[in-house]
Formats: sequence, C-alpha cells, structure tokens
Amino acid sequence: MQLKKYFFLLLFSCSLHALSAQIIDSSKLVLSDKVLFDFGEYELTSTADSTIIDVIEKIAAVKNYEIQITAHTDAIGSNKNNLALSENRANAVKQLMIKKGIAENLIIANVFGEDRPESDNDTDFGRQLNRRATIEVIQKVKYTPYKGQIKDEKTGLAIPASVVIRTKEKRDSLVTDSLGNFETLLPLGAVAGIDVYAKDYFFETKMFKVTPNAKNQLTIPLKKVAVGEKVDIKNLFFVGNEAILLKRSLPELPKLLKFMELNDSIKVEIAGHINRPNYPPVDKLSWDYKLSVRRAKMVYEFLLENDIPEERISYKGYGNFQMRFPRAKSEKEQAQNRRVEIRIVEGT
Repeated sequence: MQLKKYFFLLLFSCSLHALSAQIIDSSKLVLSDKVLFDFGEYELTSTADSTIIDVIEKIAAVKNYEIQITAHTDAIGSNKNNLALSENRANAVKQLMIKKGIAENLIIANVFGEDRPESDNDTDFGRQLNRRATIEVIQKVKYTPYKGQIKDEKTGLAIPASVVIRTKEKRDSLVTDSLGNFETLLPLGAVAGIDVYAKDYFFETKMFKVTPNAKNQLTIPLKKVAVGEKVDIKNLFFVGNEAILLKRSLPELPKLLKFMELNDSIKVEIAGHINRPNYPPVDKLSWDYKLSVRRAKMVYEFLLENDIPEERISYKGYGNFQMRFPRAKSEKEQAQNRRVEIRIVEGT
C-alpha cells in the first residue's frame, strides 16, 4: 500500500486578506494510509494489522493530532447492509488502535457504505479497492500572521521585491506590493527563513523564530548594487580544510544564481577567504592560500554550470589577507574570517 509520508496540506480558515486574528487554528495532513478487506468481511487481515501498527509507530513523535478513519464497501448488497459493514470495518480499525495505545478520544470514525467508491464496481479489482478503510492523521497547528516591508538600506525607501518564505514544512513565494509590503501566515513556534530578491539590490536572508507577538512586523533592508560593493554569501559553510560545502549550505548557491539572473547586467568577482588568525599573511604558493582560491572557484563553477556567462564572473583567493578578526578568539569571529564574498566589478 502506498504511504504518503508527511504530505503537507494547509486548511486555512481565513484568507491572507483578513489577518485580523492573532492566532489562527489550522490543520495539516501528517500521514495517510489505507487497509483493504475481504468481500463481506470486517475482520482485519495480517496485512491490515501491519499497516495500522506501522501508522501508529510513525506518529509516535507527533503532537496534538487526531486520527480520522473513513470506512467503505463495494456496491454488492443493500445500502443498509453496506453501511453496517463499513461501520464494523471502521470499528475494527479503531479497536486495534486503542489496543495499541491510542486514546479513544483521538479517533474519529466516519462510515459511507458504498456511497464513495474509489474505483469502478464492475470489476473484481475495482471492488477490492472499494472495500477499504482510510486512516488519516491530522495535526492541529496554530498559525500567526506576519507582515513585512522591504526597504533600501540607505534611503529607507520601500522596494518592490520577490520574497521566499521557508519553514521546515512550508515554502511560499510571494511578490510584495508597490510599497514593498507582504503578509503571510506562519506556524507558531517554527524557525522561519525569508529570502528577498529585488532588481538592482543584493539578495538578503533573514532567520527568525515565529512568535505570537501582537506586532509581528518585519523590516528587511537591502543593499543597493554598485561597483565596488560586496556582500557575503551567507550560511556558506565548508568541510574543514576542504572546498566542499556542508549539506546544510547547499540551498545557498541557488540564491546567488537567482541574484545573478535577476541582475543580468552586472559582473562579479567571487572572493574566497580563509581563517588564519594570529598568523602572518600566507604565501600565495601555500596550501592555505590555494584553499581560498578553490573555495571561490567552487562557487564560480556552480554559476558556470547553471548558464551564467563566463564573461560575467571571475574568482580570486585572498588567503588570510583580509580577515575581519585578525586576532579572532571565538568560533563566531573565526567563521566570519572564512567566508566567500561577491564583489561588483562592473555594471549596475
């Protein structure tokens, strides 16, 4: 049987045009599966037992949920008898769940007899598919509204932009209005990320915890693109002493690609830096210096492979020549020394 793992379904009770309520109750489908029955029977088969137990094991760590069972039959026999049969099938599933430790008040059973066939009742195969009980695990989720505005870092003027909002289970793409405003619903307690893109501006990423604050207002400043300006590629982390990205950093390069595609008249230098605090400038022939080159080249090659013209990009290593913290003591300071930047060398 096909298991739909963590299929995400938002059932919002209001639209984004009416975000007046601070906390909004919603729900999502966490898991769905089904069991099949023999003709005229409601006893669970060994396969059905295994499926139900598997569902219970998979939701062990899920909080604040309910289980909905819907039971059905094929079209052979009277509707009255089929309703009774589907009720017995729903009860068989429910009782096994209770026996395995699911609280009875968390289970809702609905019966439909032959009224909602999944397949044609004219064939043995179709009738078998209709002799079923579907199990859906629904998690109750609280959402809170967030509003935001994108602004120019220096002037404070609003900027129209595109916004990507991410949580562990949700990803939405939005476009601001002409005044740079956007609004959305986010799951309470989640860690959210917002990526912002605007023509003639560097892209920006902001991470935050979703709280029930009455003033959930985000203001995100963007730095304007200009020759000589530079920014870090945020959250770009490498395997120690290698030019290999850690898995958690893989989503960062597509952001740079989108920036390059949006600002198609600029030329950039990819600048690689390493962390060697309390140490003289490394020799350009040294392994350390070449590491800064390799890390910059890795980003450069990613852009080339994704159809950014070679004449628009270059790369260069800077060793430990431009450390932000030459006498770094904390890991946070050292992390800012080992970075990759993009520098605008031509065009706006």
